[in-house]
Amino acid sequence: MTLPVAGWYPDPEDQARLRWWDGLRWGALAPQPAPTLPAGIPGAEASPRPPAPSEYRIGSSDRPLTGRKARVAKDRATRSANPFGYAGLVLSLIAFIFNLLAIPSILGIVFGAIGLARAGQLTGQRITGFGVSLAAVILGLVAGGFFFLRVAQILG
Repeated sequence: MTLPVAGWYPDPEDQARLRWWDGLRWGALAPQPAPTLPAGIPGAEASPRPPAPSEYRIGSSDRPLTGRKARVAKDRATRSANPFGYAGLVLSLIAFIFNLLAIPSILGIVFGAIGLARAGQLTGQRITGFGVSLAAVILGLVAGGFFFLRVAQILG
């Protein structure tokens, strides 16, 4: 015969109370919690909820960022809002160093264009990544132009 696990169970003598079972014997008594009413019934208590973001209090330790920390926070926000622009910029810069078959410059242009489209969708938000995406497209075009100019010099 297996015994029930330790925990609070209804008291067989008084259903309004709970009794602690430690796995071997009965112990302390506790009052039974009041039954909760389902939502939508008058008199039902509202269930607790976490505060909405607009309800968070800004403490005195939350000072505005300045200097380098502000630039780092803005860069991080841009990368999270529009990662395509940053990917295009990195690929376009890589194209100036290593541009095998113009693939990095073409990918920089494509990712920059996707970043521009994404920045258009983020219009109205504070950080869209438009400038980073535009720089990616321009640098990708320049790197691709250098590549094709060099290929034309070699072939011709």
